[in-house]
Amino acid sequence: MLNDTFIFLDEFSDTELYVFLNRCKEKILKFIWKEKNIEIIGKYQEQLESCYSHEETFDLPEIGYDAVFYKVLSKVEEEYFEWLYLYNWNDEYLTIEMSIYNYPDEIRNLDNEIIWTKENIKKEHIDIINQKNKKLEELKRRGKEYFKYLDELEILKREKVNTPEREEELIKKIEEREETGRKYAKYKRNLKEWIKFMKKYLINNEYTY
Repeated sequence: MLNDTFIFLDEFSDTELYVFLNRCKEKILKFIWKEKNIEIIGKYQEQLESCYSHEETFDLPEIGYDAVFYKVLSKVEEEYFEWLYLYNWNDEYLTIEMSIYNYPDEIRNLDNEIIWTKENIKKEHIDIINQKNKKLEELKRRGKEYFKYLDELEILKREKVNTPEREEELIKKIEEREETGRKYAKYKRNLKEWIKFMKKYLINNEYTY
């Protein structure tokens, strides 16, 4: 990871997520991600400054940010771990990191009133995160294509229906994506192990049913 790829999201205004959460008098809140149909109820635990997040596998820019952690009080589905920053806090309970890097669409209080939306975040901050996520999705797409073309080539050879032209085309596509494919495989292994670990934690702590 090159030092000049580091970005820190500083200069928060009063409407930013981090500042809002630290000034919020209500300690139990609902966090909602509409597109993913996720709702998590969390209880305020603590704030952390100068965090950073990066996809080391894909050599993407490191993003520095401040965050607030909440104890998870609601049920958590296994697939949440692929989308959100969830942790087992000292093996006692789950926490979710709330930050510009993990921002919800909206926050509600226990009366189900909307008290904050993502429109309150500076556009330039969201743009930095979204650009990084877009690049990550593009790399994952090319990684998937690498294995798709490998499978296609293997099938064509096994069934003896490949033509020299098609084989040459597939080999070219495979070679163009080989490095990304290796990184994608490592990314998937790491994610699989993390989900496996957290799923075991959830079962042991009766978060799932």
